[in-house]
Amino acid sequence: MEKVFDLEMIITLIAVIVAIISARYAINLRKYFKEFVDVSKRASNNEMHARVHMHANGDMGEFARNYNKMLKDKYKTFEEVEYKNMQLRSILKSISHGIIAIDVEGNILLINNEAKRIIECPDDVKVEGRNINFAVKNEKILKQIIKFMGSKEHKKKEIKLEGYRFCSIKLDPVYLQNNKSIIIGSIVNIEDITERVRLENMRSDFVANVSHELKTPLTSISGFAETLKMNEDMEPETRKRFLDIIDGEANRLRRLINDILTLSFIENEEQSSNEEVVNIYDVYKRVEAMVKNNADTKNISIFCECSSDDISISANRDYIKQIMLNLVDNAVKYTPSDGKVNVSIFKDGGNIVIKVKDNGMGIPEEDIDRIFERFYRVDKARSREIGGTGLGLAIVKHIVIHLQGTINVESKVNEGSTFTVKLPIERKL
Repeated sequence: MEKVFDLEMIITLIAVIVAIISARYAINLRKYFKEFVDVSKRASNNEMHARVHMHANGDMGEFARNYNKMLKDKYKTFEEVEYKNMQLRSILKSISHGIIAIDVEGNILLINNEAKRIIECPDDVKVEGRNINFAVKNEKILKQIIKFMGSKEHKKKEIKLEGYRFCSIKLDPVYLQNNKSIIIGSIVNIEDITERVRLENMRSDFVANVSHELKTPLTSISGFAETLKMNEDMEPETRKRFLDIIDGEANRLRRLINDILTLSFIENEEQSSNEEVVNIYDVYKRVEAMVKNNADTKNISIFCECSSDDISISANRDYIKQIMLNLVDNAVKYTPSDGKVNVSIFKDGGNIVIKVKDNGMGIPEEDIDRIFERFYRVDKARSREIGGTGLGLAIVKHIVIHLQGTINVESKVNEGSTFTVKLPIERKL
């Protein structure tokens, strides 16, 4: 009977111990489970350093270590993806052309600010994730993108927009990796080519004008020379007149070539060479001597008012001479007999001002904005008659821009013109 009692006591004791161990294990398991739930919530909220902190042994400990390693690897991968995405966006934003990445349905995945400017979409409007029909406000551009969208080939088209604006639209299909039969989107490259078209047109016009301007004196020289060769018994007076014409056309050709070379040199030079301290009044005196004969022939008075004999600027002396010579010579050429030309040289703040005023024929209002264009003449017949090449004012403008200055003109027909050049004494490097 005593043995049975001892056995019952042992069984009861074991049951109590098992119950205690089970309860403790259940408490720890609940604690561990609660920590896993808390960490998983923090991880889902992108708390990158969320980890399970426990010192359990066995399977539970191994599970915690593996779980922490999984979180560490996940966030490492996430950081790498975010960094690459940031790099991609930075590269995209820095590209000078407009870039739009779209999927097969036309939804915008990426877009840079230049593209927004060209498609006329405000910078503060978020369009990523929206369809191009929402983002592209310019109908011509939208129509062209839609026409290209879904193409398996590279497409390119230049289109004219409102006003004198042009843009180039290029579409490159994006294929599924290692499978060029499946298109997953497109890269739309939009470039504002207005300036390029303008320069191409200007270059084309320049070549055409140069060809015409060179051909005219060459034709005269060739024609009169041929006449002289075929008529050896020509009267001396006629021969002299023909030779004078040939000489005049040759001089005109020389002036034209010199002006073209000067303009080309100025346009292609990044920084003035042979710079020195140039006294503006000294340059004027040399120019006055050069135009004096033409001025005296027409009885034109030239006056110069200089606020100081020591107004100087650091520049290429030939550049300053070209500015002064072209402006004063033009004033003499286009001023009728017994007229006046007034030159003013003075300082205005940080600028040196050169002002040339005449009381000549003046410039019509509709021509004022174009007189600095190469080969543009208000009166073509009169310009050729007085020996103009059509490049003088273009040379002046390019030199002034090169010296970081400004030039403007005020003029009234039959009352005269005033050209004002402002050159900064200290230029930005």
